[in-house]
Amino acid sequence: MVIYREPWFKDIEEYFRGWPNQELKPTLILIYMCQCGFYIYSMTALLTWETRRKDFSVMMSHHVVTVILISYSYMTRFFRIGSVVLALHDASDVFLEAAKVFKYSEKEFGASVCFGLFACSWLVLRLVYFPFWVIRSSSYYSADYLNLSEPYPASLYYIFNSMLLTLLVFHIYWWYLISSMIIRQLKNRGKVGEDIRSDSEEDD
Repeated sequence: MVIYREPWFKDIEEYFRGWPNQELKPTLILIYMCQCGFYIYSMTALLTWETRRKDFSVMMSHHVVTVILISYSYMTRFFRIGSVVLALHDASDVFLEAAKVFKYSEKEFGASVCFGLFACSWLVLRLVYFPFWVIRSSSYYSADYLNLSEPYPASLYYIFNSMLLTLLVFHIYWWYLISSMIIRQLKNRGKVGEDIRSDSEEDD
């Protein structure tokens, strides 16, 4: 809701306008600090007490890339587009956590509805909006404001876009797992099955 009110939130051509002299508001600083702290905590949890599932290496790689991306976009003042990426991730994660709560509470209808919303939001936000709007902005519109003939802006451009494309690869991989769960759910007549990642690495 904080960045939704910003005039640049819905206009991908505004993500880089005025760079590097864009205003960094205290609310954006707070968002960055909280998000970075959350992903560092998630990395610690994966390494210590959480069950190591089959996608452990992918999940850990995702968290590492995300922490680097958050820090990098903050230090390079790419915080407009960086905050949009964070918002897209958070939007679908809400439905996932709600589906888990219903599942653990044995409320199958609520779990099915929330999982369906999660799958739809993942497809729309991470596989449609993220590549065709966000990455397009960072790949094309950013060139209007970054002097790519200079080594420093050019290095920022290529490193940042490489990390965004890496995130997209993770999104596609997890969409494969989500699709498998959707197929399983349809076979179970709407009942949400166990997490397809549930088997630990030790079971292989």
